[in-house]
Amino acid sequence: MTQNPPSEKSNLKNTYLAIATMLLAVLCVDFYMVVIKFLGDDYSIVQLALFRNAAAIIPLFLLLLFTKEYFLVFKNVDKKFIYLSFLRGLCFLAMNIFVFISVINLQFATAMTLTFSSPFFIVILSIIFLRDRVGIYRWSAVIIGFIGVVMIMKPTSDIFNIYSIFPILTALAWALSVIVLKYIPDGHSTAKIQLYTLIFNVLGAAILFFLTSNHAEIQSAKDFWLMMLTGFLGGTAAILFIYSYRLIEASKIASFEYFGIPSSFILGWFFFNEAPWSQLFPGVLVIIFAGMLIIWRDNVKQKSINVSRKIN
Repeated sequence: MTQNPPSEKSNLKNTYLAIATMLLAVLCVDFYMVVIKFLGDDYSIVQLALFRNAAAIIPLFLLLLFTKEYFLVFKNVDKKFIYLSFLRGLCFLAMNIFVFISVINLQFATAMTLTFSSPFFIVILSIIFLRDRVGIYRWSAVIIGFIGVVMIMKPTSDIFNIYSIFPILTALAWALSVIVLKYIPDGHSTAKIQLYTLIFNVLGAAILFFLTSNHAEIQSAKDFWLMMLTGFLGGTAAILFIYSYRLIEASKIASFEYFGIPSSFILGWFFFNEAPWSQLFPGVLVIIFAGMLIIWRDNVKQKSINVSRKIN
Protein backbone atom coordinates (compact mmCIF):
# COMPACT_ATOMS: atom_id res chain seq x y z
CA MET A 1 0.00 0.00 0.00
CA THR A 2 1.53 3.32 -1.09
CA GLN A 3 1.57 6.28 1.24
CA ASN A 4 -0.07 9.42 -0.06
CA PRO A 5 2.15 12.52 -0.14
CA PRO A 6 1.35 15.31 2.30
CA SER A 7 -1.54 17.47 1.14
CA GLU A 8 -1.10 21.12 0.22
CA LYS A 9 -3.18 22.04 3.27
CA SER A 10 -0.88 20.00 5.53
CA ASN A 11 2.22 21.59 4.03
CA LEU A 12 0.74 25.05 4.51
CA LYS A 13 -0.08 24.26 8.14
CA ASN A 14 3.49 23.09 8.75
CA THR A 15 4.83 26.24 7.13
CA TYR A 16 2.74 28.53 9.34
CA LEU A 17 3.66 26.49 12.43
CA ALA A 18 7.37 26.59 11.54
CA ILE A 19 7.27 30.38 11.07
CA ALA A 20 5.42 30.89 14.36
CA THR A 21 7.88 28.60 16.17
CA MET A 22 10.88 30.40 14.67
CA LEU A 23 9.57 33.84 15.63
CA LEU A 24 8.85 32.63 19.17
CA ALA A 25 12.40 31.21 19.41
CA VAL A 26 13.89 34.53 18.29
CA LEU A 27 11.81 36.41 20.87
CA CYS A 28 12.93 33.99 23.60
CA VAL A 29 16.56 34.76 22.77
CA ASP A 30 16.00 38.52 22.66
CA PHE A 31 14.09 38.61 25.95
CA TYR A 32 16.63 36.51 27.81
CA MET A 33 19.37 38.82 26.52
CA VAL A 34 17.39 41.76 27.90
CA VAL A 35 17.43 40.07 31.31
CA ILE A 36 21.19 39.46 31.01
CA LYS A 37 21.76 43.15 30.29
CA PHE A 38 19.74 44.09 33.39
CA LEU A 39 21.71 41.66 35.60
CA GLY A 40 25.12 42.44 34.08
CA ASP A 41 25.95 45.35 36.38
CA ASP A 42 25.61 43.25 39.55
CA TYR A 43 26.90 39.80 38.62
CA SER A 44 29.92 38.35 36.81
CA ILE A 45 29.71 37.02 33.26
CA VAL A 46 30.73 33.52 34.36
CA GLN A 47 28.13 33.54 37.15
CA LEU A 48 25.39 34.46 34.68
CA ALA A 49 26.62 31.80 32.21
CA LEU A 50 26.56 29.10 34.91
CA PHE A 51 22.97 29.87 35.92
CA ARG A 52 21.82 30.22 32.32
CA ASN A 53 23.25 26.85 31.30
CA ALA A 54 22.14 25.01 34.45
CA ALA A 55 18.57 26.30 34.17
CA ALA A 56 18.44 25.26 30.49
CA ILE A 57 18.19 21.69 31.74
CA ILE A 58 14.56 22.36 32.74
CA PRO A 59 13.05 22.68 29.22
CA LEU A 60 15.34 19.88 28.00
CA PHE A 61 14.07 17.61 30.78
CA LEU A 62 10.49 18.44 29.79
CA LEU A 63 11.35 17.56 26.18
CA LEU A 64 12.78 14.20 27.29
CA LEU A 65 9.57 13.48 29.21
CA PHE A 66 7.44 14.45 26.22
CA THR A 67 9.43 12.32 23.74
CA LYS A 68 9.93 9.50 26.29
CA GLU A 69 13.66 9.41 25.52
CA TYR A 70 14.85 9.58 29.14
CA PHE A 71 16.51 6.14 28.92
CA LEU A 72 17.39 6.11 25.22
CA VAL A 73 19.77 9.07 25.61
CA PHE A 74 22.21 6.85 27.48
CA LYS A 75 22.40 4.21 24.74
CA ASN A 76 24.90 4.08 21.85
CA VAL A 77 27.21 6.67 23.42
CA ASP A 78 30.70 6.10 22.00
CA LYS A 79 33.97 8.02 22.36
CA LYS A 80 33.44 9.98 19.16
CA PHE A 81 30.02 11.21 20.28
CA ILE A 82 31.40 12.21 23.70
CA TYR A 83 34.34 14.03 22.11
CA LEU A 84 32.13 15.95 19.67
CA SER A 85 29.63 16.80 22.43
CA PHE A 86 32.54 18.10 24.51
CA LEU A 87 33.70 20.35 21.65
CA ARG A 88 30.16 21.56 21.01
CA GLY A 89 29.69 22.27 24.72
CA LEU A 90 32.85 24.41 24.73
CA CYS A 91 31.61 26.29 21.66
CA PHE A 92 28.30 27.05 23.38
CA LEU A 93 30.02 28.12 26.59
CA ALA A 94 32.28 30.49 24.65
CA MET A 95 29.26 31.78 22.75
CA ASN A 96 27.38 32.47 26.00
CA ILE A 97 30.30 34.36 27.51
CA PHE A 98 31.01 36.41 24.38
CA VAL A 99 27.38 37.39 23.79
CA PHE A 100 26.90 38.32 27.47
CA ILE A 101 29.94 40.61 27.30
CA SER A 102 28.46 42.09 24.12
CA VAL A 103 24.96 42.91 25.35
CA ILE A 104 26.20 44.23 28.71
CA ASN A 105 28.81 46.59 27.21
CA LEU A 106 27.24 47.61 23.89
CA GLN A 107 23.92 49.04 22.88
CA PHE A 108 21.47 46.16 22.74
CA ALA A 109 20.55 46.32 19.03
CA THR A 110 24.19 46.77 17.98
CA ALA A 111 25.32 43.69 19.91
CA MET A 112 22.50 41.51 18.61
CA THR A 113 22.83 42.68 14.99
CA LEU A 114 26.55 41.90 14.78
CA THR A 115 25.92 38.29 15.87
CA PHE A 116 24.10 37.78 12.57
CA SER A 117 27.51 37.56 10.89
CA SER A 118 27.53 33.83 11.77
CA PRO A 119 26.35 32.61 8.30
CA PHE A 120 29.48 34.13 6.76
CA PHE A 121 31.73 32.25 9.20
CA ILE A 122 29.80 29.03 8.54
CA VAL A 123 30.55 29.34 4.81
CA ILE A 124 34.29 29.88 5.46
CA LEU A 125 34.57 27.10 8.07
CA SER A 126 32.65 24.65 5.86
CA ILE A 127 35.35 25.10 3.23
CA ILE A 128 38.13 24.43 5.75
CA PHE A 129 36.63 21.53 7.72
CA LEU A 130 33.93 20.03 5.48
CA ARG A 131 35.66 20.63 2.13
CA ASP A 132 32.51 22.24 0.77
CA ARG A 133 32.71 23.80 -2.67
CA VAL A 134 31.66 27.44 -2.56
CA GLY A 135 30.79 29.35 -5.71
CA ILE A 136 30.84 33.00 -6.64
CA TYR A 137 27.43 33.76 -5.10
CA ARG A 138 28.27 32.60 -1.58
CA TRP A 139 31.77 34.13 -1.71
CA SER A 140 30.14 37.40 -2.76
CA ALA A 141 27.70 37.11 0.14
CA VAL A 142 30.56 36.57 2.61
CA ILE A 143 32.45 39.62 1.34
CA ILE A 144 29.31 41.79 1.29
CA GLY A 145 28.36 40.58 4.76
CA PHE A 146 31.71 41.48 6.28
CA ILE A 147 31.52 44.90 4.61
CA GLY A 148 28.22 45.37 6.48
CA VAL A 149 29.90 44.32 9.74
CA VAL A 150 32.73 46.84 9.21
CA MET A 151 30.17 49.56 8.43
CA ILE A 152 28.54 48.96 11.82
CA MET A 153 31.76 48.56 13.82
CA LYS A 154 33.39 51.64 12.21
CA PRO A 155 36.89 50.57 13.32
CA THR A 156 38.57 53.77 12.09
CA SER A 157 36.12 56.19 13.74
CA ASP A 158 36.01 57.73 17.21
CA ILE A 159 32.88 55.75 18.12
CA PHE A 160 34.65 52.36 17.71
CA ASN A 161 34.26 50.24 20.83
CA ILE A 162 36.63 47.35 21.55
CA TYR A 163 33.61 45.38 22.82
CA SER A 164 32.32 45.33 19.23
CA ILE A 165 34.68 42.41 18.65
CA PHE A 166 32.72 40.16 21.03
CA PRO A 167 29.54 39.80 18.91
CA ILE A 168 31.83 38.69 16.07
CA LEU A 169 33.44 36.13 18.39
CA THR A 170 29.90 35.05 19.36
CA ALA A 171 29.09 34.46 15.69
CA LEU A 172 32.35 32.54 15.20
CA ALA A 173 31.64 30.29 18.22
CA TRP A 174 28.14 29.56 16.89
CA ALA A 175 29.54 28.77 13.44
CA LEU A 176 32.06 26.34 14.99
CA SER A 177 29.23 24.58 16.87
CA VAL A 178 27.36 24.13 13.59
CA ILE A 179 30.45 22.58 11.97
CA VAL A 180 30.96 20.22 14.93
CA LEU A 181 27.31 19.17 14.65
CA LYS A 182 27.95 18.10 11.05
CA TYR A 183 30.45 15.51 12.32
CA ILE A 184 27.95 13.85 14.69
CA PRO A 185 26.69 10.67 12.96
CA ASP A 186 23.01 10.18 12.12
CA GLY A 187 20.98 8.18 14.61
CA HIS A 188 21.45 10.47 17.60
CA SER A 189 18.26 12.34 18.51
CA THR A 190 18.04 16.10 18.99
CA ALA A 191 17.31 15.70 22.70
CA LYS A 192 20.33 13.42 23.13
CA ILE A 193 22.69 15.82 21.35
CA GLN A 194 21.38 18.77 23.34
CA LEU A 195 21.69 16.88 26.64
CA TYR A 196 25.34 15.92 26.25
CA THR A 197 26.23 19.35 24.85
CA LEU A 198 24.57 20.97 27.85
CA ILE A 199 26.34 18.66 30.32
CA PHE A 200 29.77 19.78 29.10
CA ASN A 201 28.55 23.37 28.86
CA VAL A 202 27.51 23.37 32.53
CA LEU A 203 30.70 21.57 33.63
CA GLY A 204 32.81 24.13 31.81
CA ALA A 205 30.90 27.04 33.33
CA ALA A 206 31.19 25.49 36.82
CA ILE A 207 34.97 25.08 36.46
CA LEU A 208 35.35 28.69 35.29
CA PHE A 209 33.15 29.82 38.17
CA PHE A 210 35.40 28.20 40.78
CA LEU A 211 38.61 29.31 39.06
CA THR A 212 37.59 32.96 38.81
CA SER A 213 36.66 35.53 41.43
CA ASN A 214 34.49 38.65 41.69
CA HIS A 215 31.30 36.63 41.99
CA ALA A 216 28.55 38.40 43.91
CA GLU A 217 26.06 36.82 46.24
CA ILE A 218 22.59 36.73 44.76
CA GLN A 219 21.02 39.86 46.14
CA SER A 220 17.37 38.88 46.07
CA ALA A 221 14.91 36.16 45.19
CA LYS A 222 13.94 38.28 42.19
CA ASP A 223 17.49 38.13 40.79
CA PHE A 224 17.63 34.37 41.35
CA TRP A 225 14.43 33.81 39.39
CA LEU A 226 15.60 36.17 36.66
CA MET A 227 18.78 34.09 36.30
CA MET A 228 16.68 30.94 36.10
CA LEU A 229 14.49 32.66 33.51
CA THR A 230 17.50 33.24 31.23
CA GLY A 231 18.19 29.51 31.19
CA PHE A 232 14.58 28.55 30.67
CA LEU A 233 14.15 30.99 27.78
CA GLY A 234 17.52 30.08 26.26
CA GLY A 235 16.87 26.35 26.52
CA THR A 236 13.36 26.74 25.14
CA ALA A 237 14.69 28.79 22.22
CA ALA A 238 17.17 26.03 21.29
CA ILE A 239 14.37 23.45 21.20
CA LEU A 240 12.06 25.74 19.20
CA PHE A 241 14.79 26.48 16.63
CA ILE A 242 15.32 22.76 16.04
CA TYR A 243 11.57 22.07 15.90
CA SER A 244 10.98 24.79 13.31
CA TYR A 245 13.79 23.48 11.08
CA ARG A 246 12.33 19.99 11.25
CA LEU A 247 8.86 21.07 10.15
CA ILE A 248 9.94 22.42 6.74
CA GLU A 249 13.08 22.83 4.65
CA ALA A 250 15.77 25.02 6.23
CA SER A 251 15.91 27.28 3.15
CA LYS A 252 12.25 28.22 3.65
CA ILE A 253 12.54 29.15 7.32
CA ALA A 254 16.10 30.44 7.82
CA SER A 255 15.31 33.98 6.67
CA PHE A 256 12.87 34.42 9.56
CA GLU A 257 15.80 34.34 11.99
CA TYR A 258 16.48 37.89 10.83
CA PHE A 259 13.33 38.91 12.70
CA GLY A 260 15.78 39.13 15.60
CA ILE A 261 17.23 42.34 14.18
CA PRO A 262 14.07 44.53 14.23
CA SER A 263 12.94 42.93 17.49
CA SER A 264 16.28 43.83 19.13
CA PHE A 265 15.78 47.42 17.93
CA ILE A 266 12.35 47.56 19.57
CA LEU A 267 13.47 45.91 22.82
CA GLY A 268 16.58 48.09 23.05
CA TRP A 269 14.47 51.20 22.63
CA PHE A 270 11.73 50.04 25.03
CA PHE A 271 13.88 48.75 27.90
CA PHE A 272 17.07 50.81 27.61
CA ASN A 273 15.99 53.93 25.70
CA GLU A 274 18.55 53.17 22.99
CA ALA A 275 18.19 54.22 19.37
CA PRO A 276 21.47 53.52 17.52
CA TRP A 277 20.01 54.22 14.09
CA SER A 278 22.97 56.19 12.73
CA GLN A 279 25.49 53.51 13.73
CA LEU A 280 23.53 50.53 12.43
CA PHE A 281 22.33 51.92 9.09
CA PRO A 282 23.06 51.10 6.34
CA GLY A 283 25.30 48.28 7.62
CA VAL A 284 22.38 46.29 9.02
CA LEU A 285 20.70 46.24 5.60
CA VAL A 286 23.93 45.00 4.00
CA ILE A 287 24.18 42.13 6.53
CA ILE A 288 20.54 41.13 5.93
CA PHE A 289 21.04 41.22 2.15
CA ALA A 290 24.18 39.06 2.38
CA GLY A 291 22.45 36.56 4.66
CA MET A 292 19.48 36.32 2.33
CA LEU A 293 21.85 35.75 -0.61
CA ILE A 294 23.38 32.74 1.18
CA ILE A 295 19.91 31.36 2.00
CA TRP A 296 18.75 31.87 -1.61
CA ARG A 297 21.84 30.14 -3.00
CA ASP A 298 21.45 27.20 -0.61
CA ASN A 299 17.81 26.90 -1.71
CA VAL A 300 18.80 26.83 -5.40
CA LYS A 301 21.51 24.24 -4.66
CA GLN A 302 19.09 22.01 -2.73
CA LYS A 303 16.50 22.16 -5.53
CA SER A 304 19.17 21.15 -8.02
CA ILE A 305 20.13 18.15 -5.85
CA ASN A 306 16.48 17.10 -5.53
CA VAL A 307 15.99 17.28 -9.32
CA SER A 308 19.12 15.16 -9.89
CA ARG A 309 17.85 12.53 -7.46
CA LYS A 310 14.49 12.34 -9.25
CA ILE A 311 16.20 11.91 -12.63
CA ASN A 312 18.44 9.15 -11.32
